[in-house]
Amino acid sequence: MTYPAPYGTYAQQPPPRKKRGMKRIIFGVLGIVANGIGLIVMPFVAAFAVAIFAVLTATPVSLGGSSGTVDATETSLYYVYVPTADAGSATCTVDGGTVTWDTADAGQLPTAVDGTEYSDVGTFQVSTAQEVTVTCEGAEDVAVSDVGFLGTLVGGAIGIAIPVLLGLVAIALLIWGIIARVRS
Repeated sequence: MTYPAPYGTYAQQPPPRKKRGMKRIIFGVLGIVANGIGLIVMPFVAAFAVAIFAVLTATPVSLGGSSGTVDATETSLYYVYVPTADAGSATCTVDGGTVTWDTADAGQLPTAVDGTEYSDVGTFQVSTAQEVTVTCEGAEDVAVSDVGFLGTLVGGAIGIAIPVLLGLVAIALLIWGIIARVRS
């Protein structure tokens, strides 16, 4: 009859405990680095995307002739449109208290108003809420669209909030991984 070997002579050692948490540490560090970059880039990307969306979805409203008034606020940018057939010969002016008129980007955003194609001839902004008179000589009609900046600011805030929240998740993952590594 054979007996088992005495304890310790031929006994096998249990395998060493597996260290845990390394994947969580790696993904936590990578998440922190990615969110650091995202915190710098994302607000600009989000604000730009929301601004482009706001410009493309703004609906111009006809003023009913070659001249009209607009109640302008300081939180908006206003695009002035005339029928495309009149765009080359139209000369527009904007009168009010403190108005900034810019024709640098004219002709970039064609649109349709009541089935007629219109082209933008300029933009204006005001520094205080006021009534502004838009007059375009050489055009049969004038249309104005309001592009609010509030949406762009909200887009920028969301662009900051998302990386911050994901960064907090990455920090939690890193801490969880370190705790698991120390305990194992």
